[in-house]
Amino acid sequence: MKKIKGLWRGTLPRFLLLWAVMMGVLGGLSADGQKAKVQNQVEEARDLVEEHCRTVWAGDAEEIKKPEIFTQGLSNELYAWDGVVQFRLYDAAGQELARSQMAWGSASLPETGIYNWLIRLDPVLTREEQLEVAQVLREDRELSNFFGSEGGWVDSDVTDARWCDVVGAVDWEREVIYPKTVTYVYADRELTLVDSSSDFFDGKELTSFRFNSVRIYSALVGLNASPREMLRRWQEAEAELDSLLNGYTPSLNTVAFSSDGSQCVPLEEGMILASTYSYSPLRQMAAQQWPTALFTLLAAAALARWTDKKQRAAIERERDFTRAAAHELKTPLAVLRTHAEALREDIDPGKREQYLDVILEESDRMGELVGGLLELSRLESKAALNRENVELSQLVRQVWEHLSLQLEQKGISLDLELEEVELEGDRERLKQAVGNLASNALRHCPPGGTIQVDLARKGDRACLSVYNDGPLIPQEDLPHLFEPFYRGDRSRSRDSGGTGLGLVIVQAAALAHGGSCWVRNEGSGPCFQLLLPLDGGMGPAEKAPRADFDQRP
Repeated sequence: MKKIKGLWRGTLPRFLLLWAVMMGVLGGLSADGQKAKVQNQVEEARDLVEEHCRTVWAGDAEEIKKPEIFTQGLSNELYAWDGVVQFRLYDAAGQELARSQMAWGSASLPETGIYNWLIRLDPVLTREEQLEVAQVLREDRELSNFFGSEGGWVDSDVTDARWCDVVGAVDWEREVIYPKTVTYVYADRELTLVDSSSDFFDGKELTSFRFNSVRIYSALVGLNASPREMLRRWQEAEAELDSLLNGYTPSLNTVAFSSDGSQCVPLEEGMILASTYSYSPLRQMAAQQWPTALFTLLAAAALARWTDKKQRAAIERERDFTRAAAHELKTPLAVLRTHAEALREDIDPGKREQYLDVILEESDRMGELVGGLLELSRLESKAALNRENVELSQLVRQVWEHLSLQLEQKGISLDLELEEVELEGDRERLKQAVGNLASNALRHCPPGGTIQVDLARKGDRACLSVYNDGPLIPQEDLPHLFEPFYRGDRSRSRDSGGTGLGLVIVQAAALAHGGSCWVRNEGSGPCFQLLLPLDGGMGPAEKAPRADFDQRP
């Protein structure tokens, strides 16, 4: 009852007004609401894939067959949204074990009833052949599951399907077929579903199989979208995942998130799972229609409840942030009051200057913390960036030149390998991000150590890497380093002068420019990487999420 009253005092009247305006007209959920549903679906798909991974690698199957078995379980969970979700699985050494397939299948021999033969289509089909297969399956979706009467499993009086002939190259050890042709045989006709013209078969021995039952699926078959539109979604997802990995070898010490929803995270089984998704929100809004006023009313009420829940969750996050900020300000305020009271009580004149120095130092610390909070607030509020052409290597040199004295005092050697890279961005925000990375490396590099800074062009992005000697970051701390005020070792971080906002601001600036950031343990120290699009990216008003990633950007 309280929730219902809260809805009446909150969002429900607004949505009822919107419902009254839109009644009888085409409508749909807002882009934000639809995006949230898709993200929830993707999260569920990731959970299912992780569980599938545990099941397969804990099973009794031969090790050489497990990647193929795992691949068969990577279905397209965004079918209902005319989108695609892709996964790639790597072992601890960064070698790819499996990835989502555009088209795949399995087959059962007569008298067995077991789909133990796997059909791999991606290596043998061109893009146009993939589209042809998807179009046939889209026009007659029952063709995805062929059940022949040969073998006695299906009564021949019920169906005219007899068997499926498959001709192709065979990997006998893994029980995998790379088909050149797949033909459904009926009582009075034949249907060739696959006819590959690939040079994959050059020099290979072809084997003919007669299967009783066959399953063929294509990720290019959407609910409403055409196969060619689905192919664009697939290619966009591939590009986003390639951009996230950016040519690097995934490792168990690497956690990577990107503003487009891509992520690469280690699993408990000693493997690494990379994932991303792509869909068209505009198509969905156009495709979904409200058939009746009642349905529209119920949808509006449900959306109001969902929005109210999201608002409450957002308020709770802001409260958590406020409590953390208050905690960080509490210590310097206490120090200020203590020393001010001591000065008031006429302490030894010889200590007066020392006490004033402490007060000034704590005031500077509070000023730095407040400044960081204001900067983070500006980035999170999606304030417009002051874009201009920036020569990034020159900016990086300027940052480190200002730190030359601190480098000399700690006896730290600096190795700069900077390629000239020009991009479009906010010079001051980029300078602050680079400065925070530099200060972080300098703070945690031991005296006599080495800091290495690399800047290179990686495709359409600039990659800045900052490595420093020093303690490796504990594995359990890696996913939390970009959270506000997070400290794995609280005492060390506070004593070293950190405010707990430096890396958060780095991440927020990267997202505001349409980029991403990484952290991983490398050699004898941590390495932070900043990826920025050379053309300036989408900008915060179009694409950047909250700077704290909410753990999943």
